[in-house]
Amino acid sequence: MAKRRKSLADQVPTEIFWSIFNKLSFIDLIQAKAVCSSWNLAAEEFVTKMPWLMLPSKKEVEEGDGAFVNNNGYNGFFNLCENRVYNLKTTPMEFRESCCIGSSNGWLVFLEHKAVPFLFNPFKQIKIHLPPVDYLLGLKKMERNEDGEYELDYLKKNQRFFFKVCGKQEVRECFIQKAILSGKPDCNGNFGVVLLCNNREEIAYHQRGYNSWTVIDVSHPPYQDIICHKNHLYALSDNNSIEVWDLGGRDYVGRIVKKSDIVLPFPDKSHTKGNSLRGFGTSKFYLVESCDDLLLIVRFIGDYVDLDGTLLTEWDLLTETCTQPKICPYRTCFFHVYKLDFDELKWVEVESLNDRALFLGGNQSVSVSVQSFPNCETNSIYFTDDCWEKMEEDYNYGGHDMGIYNIKDESFKPIYEFSSDKIQPPPFWIIPSCMLESQLGLPG
Repeated sequence: MAKRRKSLADQVPTEIFWSIFNKLSFIDLIQAKAVCSSWNLAAEEFVTKMPWLMLPSKKEVEEGDGAFVNNNGYNGFFNLCENRVYNLKTTPMEFRESCCIGSSNGWLVFLEHKAVPFLFNPFKQIKIHLPPVDYLLGLKKMERNEDGEYELDYLKKNQRFFFKVCGKQEVRECFIQKAILSGKPDCNGNFGVVLLCNNREEIAYHQRGYNSWTVIDVSHPPYQDIICHKNHLYALSDNNSIEVWDLGGRDYVGRIVKKSDIVLPFPDKSHTKGNSLRGFGTSKFYLVESCDDLLLIVRFIGDYVDLDGTLLTEWDLLTETCTQPKICPYRTCFFHVYKLDFDELKWVEVESLNDRALFLGGNQSVSVSVQSFPNCETNSIYFTDDCWEKMEEDYNYGGHDMGIYNIKDESFKPIYEFSSDKIQPPPFWIIPSCMLESQLGLPG
């Protein structure tokens, strides 16, 4: 059999077209992928790891008054590398009618009515159904009404939650706080889904091929964050312990092997800073795997923050002459970054991420090298609003707390700006595993 003759494109040295691809726009990369197999493979390295910010309709956000946010949906993606918004030609009904509960490995995790979760790839338009979670959440019924709210009926009267109707963000606050994947559905199909649920008290796991959820035996609830790395699940608890399970060690359905349970002292710097700001806000904590290091990110969110960044108390918002209190929404004030020293079993402060950037929010926390991505800033934290418990407190704000934090000079920059501080559903990150031009319209 005669060998296939190489095209001229196939004969271009790898380092040359890599330097070219590094300067191409997203659309140009898609077109380059169609030239030949070599270019397709090389361009895929650039396309599949670009961080994108999933956005609701700018028109709906800026013209709305917050009264109908449960019927708002996502309809665009902000490309950091190009500083451009791409709108979907056709907005999937999943973006409007379901509650997004996670983003991981280029896939979105949604919860639709009747407590049925599913995976959705917005660029390939692929939907993968998952087993219902009504029993896991202690629900007899979850129905979405015409106002976009979820009507609930509990299995027992003595449930931890008492309300009968909740909005999308209350679903995140009380029922499912985060959903992540172990594995990539678009590779070999061998993947699992992990839920942090029931007010962060429980962790549940579903392995593809089974029709149920396994509640993992945990030791230190409640939990702040969960991540998957190399088929292991890491959970960070409120008491600063880290539990690790091997998700590949299932001898039979329902058994997940626990590998370690590490209890660590909380970093002195963050402890002291937190005490000094007690009464002004709260802290959130994240786990991130970065270059085989395990990082702890401490994020302090002020309850009331003025435009100049001044922390206020609720009493500061009231004046003798004004019947309406001053509106100062919650905002992120600073981050601390630490690396786990496995030998000494302690957190060591990280002063620089070098060429890395971290992406935090409702997504699985990730670390990305920015060398290949123009306009992405090194040594920075890109964050979105995942303060679910505060998003429904006021009609004037919620979903707004996002930006870029520079670790070196502790400065903040905006990512994408709306004229309103009430941004629902809240923007959050998706790191695509594959992007298809056919599903994207012109830049917004």
